Amino acid sequence: MTVVGTVASIHRFPMKSMQGEQLAEVEIGPDGMVGDREWALRDIETGKLVSAKRPRPWRAALDCTATGLDDDVEITTPSGDVFHVHDGGLPFALEALFGRSVALERSERRQQGTYDSEWPELDGITLSGEIELPTNLSDEGRGFVDLGVLHLLTTSSMATLAAAGDDLVVDVRRFRPSIVLDTPGFTGFPENDDWADRTLRIGGGDDAVEVAIGIPTPRCIMTTVAQQEDLPRQPAVLQAIARINRRTDELGSFACLGAYATVARPGVVRAGDEVTLV
Repeated sequence: MTVVGTVASIHRFPMKSMQGEQLAEVEIGPDGMVGDREWALRDIETGKLVSAKRPRPWRAALDCTATGLDDDVEITTPSGDVFHVHDGGLPFALEALFGRSVALERSERRQQGTYDSEWPELDGITLSGEIELPTNLSDEGRGFVDLGVLHLLTTSSMATLAAAGDDLVVDVRRFRPSIVLDTPGFTGFPENDDWADRTLRIGGGDDAVEVAIGIPTPRCIMTTVAQQEDLPRQPAVLQAIARINRRTDELGSFACLGAYATVARPGVVRAGDEVTLV
């Protein structure tokens, strides 16, 4: 086995499309990170799930933060108000934020709903326009994930993107990974190239996790939108990804950053864990 890096940070998103939490350690089960995307909002008018991949009217979800508390989730709105997920006042606070009525929903099964997503038109990229998609598109996991149950991103990939334009604001919040891997020995996009179809072992004890690297992660408008008060709207981010890491398969060509992964061996991931290529 070859050491390829360490775990730089762990990110969990208890509520789909809201900001999440950075953890020191987390349990990885057969269906992915425990507690990740376990909750979502549903638009009462359309019946579709709320996703910031359709910025109007849902971009403001990215200004909220969801934090896991045992079997509960705490939601902090942009105004600083704090609600628990079962608090009767939360739907009214969210209605005031979005201008639309929403209901809170916990995941119980795969493909529990569909959501609208927007894909800017980019030269050579297959997807464009507004597309309705189901959750769990790969038929994996139970949470409200879009495609893969885990999403890995390396510091090498982010550094390569940052070098593609002097003014690019490359912030991990734009990409919402499960795990960021510090990979000082690599350049370019190792999760898409060096590790494609390989297995990574994270940690070295009896509870070490193994993940199988899958397809590159296609990127949409969500990488470009403003988040909270300090991350500006920047369409050039997605344009740069399309320019420097366009990936083509039998389904078309996509602007990609990071890679999806499945769980080959459940366990616990800790910040600082050594990562080896099996």
